[in-house]
Amino acid sequence: MMAVSKSVALLMRNAYQRVDGEVLSALAAAGYDEIQPGHGIVLRNLGEDGARPSEIAARAEVTRQAVTKVLDDLERLNVVRREPDPDDGRGVIVHYTPYGLSGLRVARARMDELEGEFAAHVGSKRWEITRAVLEKLFE
Repeated sequence: MMAVSKSVALLMRNAYQRVDGEVLSALAAAGYDEIQPGHGIVLRNLGEDGARPSEIAARAEVTRQAVTKVLDDLERLNVVRREPDPDDGRGVIVHYTPYGLSGLRVARARMDELEGEFAAHVGSKRWEITRAVLEKLFE
C-alpha cells in the first residue's frame, strides 16, 4: 500500500504552528508572557515604521474592528501606542513602544535561531533553496 503524502496546506500549517509556538515561548521566557497568539494579527503586520490600523487590517486580511480590539489590548500591555497621524488629523498611526520593540527583537532572534536549526537539520544548501522557494512563492 502506497503512503499518501501530507498536503501542502497541512505542512504549511505545521510549519506555522512550530515557528509561532517557538516565538511565543521565547517571548514568555523573556518576560513577555502576556503576548498571546491572537496578538499576531497586529504584531506580524505592524512594521518598525508604524502603520495605520486600516493598513494592518488589510495586511492581516481581517476587519478593522478586529485590529482595533487587539490594539486596545496591546496598548494596555504597553507594546504599542497610537499617535495622531500628522497627515490626517482624524487618523492614527500605530507604533511599537520601546518595550514592544524589545519584544520584537526577542521574536526575531528566535526566528533566526530556528532558521539556523532548520539549516543544521536539513543542510545549509537545502535550507537556502527551501527559503528561496518559499520567498518566490509567497512574497
